[in-house]
Amino acid sequence: MNSISRMLAAVGSLMALTGTANAQSEWLSGTPDEQLKTLAEIQPGLGTIMMEYSFRFGSMYYAAQAGNWKLADYQLKEMTEIQEVGEHTRPGRAQALKMFEEKSLGPIGEAIKANNLKAFDLAFQAGVKACNECHVDQKFGFIHYQLPKSPPSPLSVKP
Repeated sequence: MNSISRMLAAVGSLMALTGTANAQSEWLSGTPDEQLKTLAEIQPGLGTIMMEYSFRFGSMYYAAQAGNWKLADYQLKEMTEIQEVGEHTRPGRAQALKMFEEKSLGPIGEAIKANNLKAFDLAFQAGVKACNECHVDQKFGFIHYQLPKSPPSPLSVKP
């Protein structure tokens, strides 16, 4: 392809992207209050958040088992961040989420910081129990967390 053809292709691509960007911004229209309502309506529900939460919970477990304490700590940090989204978008569940964080994730975090696998395993099992009890308490007893048999794909937990 000669330089003029490349230039025309680049200009065409840029024009297409500009058109796409403009089309994408058009979905958020209306007054600021209407835009805010639109954005509020598309926030993830707690079910969506819990899917990521459970992925990270299992990843954290297998990272700790492999001695990759940095990854275990990272997954724990990410769990608390995604939990905050749930606390804001589903304020009716915020108290239960905060309690789980304090009572279950706190001891898990302490074990991770100490690189103590025995303490981690005990805290993790207590966390699984508390998680499933919370589901029952919140009228979602049909959701029962179970640790996957292997690290969630495509995660590598090796240090």
